Amino acid sequence: MQTRRAFLKVLFGLGAVMLPWSFLPTSVGGTIKKRLGRPPVELWRPAASKPESKVDLEILNRTAMDDIHVLTAPDMEGRKAGSVGEAKAAEYLASQLSMLGLRPMGDSNTGFVYTYTIPPVLETRVNGRLTFRPGNNKTLRSPSVNLIGGLMGEKTEEIILISAHYDHLGVFEGKLYPGANDNASGVGCVLDVMRRILREEIIPKRTIVIAFWSAEEMGFIGSQAFVQSPTFPLTQIQAVLNADSVGNGMVGNFALWGDGENIAVKAIRQAASECGASAILTPPAGHNSDSISFASANIPAVTLMAKDWLYKNHTPEDTIALLKHEQISLASELMYRAVHLLAF
Repeated sequence: MQTRRAFLKVLFGLGAVMLPWSFLPTSVGGTIKKRLGRPPVELWRPAASKPESKVDLEILNRTAMDDIHVLTAPDMEGRKAGSVGEAKAAEYLASQLSMLGLRPMGDSNTGFVYTYTIPPVLETRVNGRLTFRPGNNKTLRSPSVNLIGGLMGEKTEEIILISAHYDHLGVFEGKLYPGANDNASGVGCVLDVMRRILREEIIPKRTIVIAFWSAEEMGFIGSQAFVQSPTFPLTQIQAVLNADSVGNGMVGNFALWGDGENIAVKAIRQAASECGASAILTPPAGHNSDSISFASANIPAVTLMAKDWLYKNHTPEDTIALLKHEQISLASELMYRAVHLLAF
């Protein structure tokens, strides 16, 4: 009964993300919001009659730290995929993509939202780090969502994809795992890049797609689901720039996961050289991120991360206090310059 009740809560949460608020009767919208819980920021609800309204300058001036504060708040409950906390985070991110005026590129009829299901998992600790292992496959699968939006370029058939996973580990044994570095920092970094590009008011040559994956912590399930059933042809993707755990360690020290010197790796390394930072191609050593889903489909992809990303990773100590503003700003700068090299 407890599992079924939690599952229903998730469905109500996903309903808040997938249904256009402007088309809901006030009573229904209010009911869903009540079930979901009040988000930490007031959400913008686009008016159906003004789909091309100008982007609010206040939204363009938000920072990565603003996003990180929202995503690590206690009521996000650690953003475990398939949980109510994940649904709240997805609602926040969908609202950000909408406020930025991006084109919805999720499932047809659901706007920015790309839906799939995830299998049950069990928590376990490996070398002091909490992680997931497969659970009982006979148990009911849970819903989960990616969020995908695009800034159309002159060449709509050529896409540069920038991404980050927004899920984390949730609450375990009464302790919250806020996931500030892993990976609220990457989400904030990607949003920072898109806001900066939009402030410039220059149409890119190639289309820029922004994607937030979930269930990365369960084995890259969200990005794999997209690769297996994409909403646009994978052949259009020229490169994938993925940000994961970019906010800690010595400022300017980064590592890269990528398949050799592909164009995505080269773009990040050139950006790092221009900024006086270090971005070293590093063996995954049993770890990885969502870029692997695209590399497996022969798409040039790279993950940018802090060199010391493992420090306090997957522990309750991964809080905002662990982050360095200068490191996050520099990560955003590297991603921004790499996008410019590839898309402009």
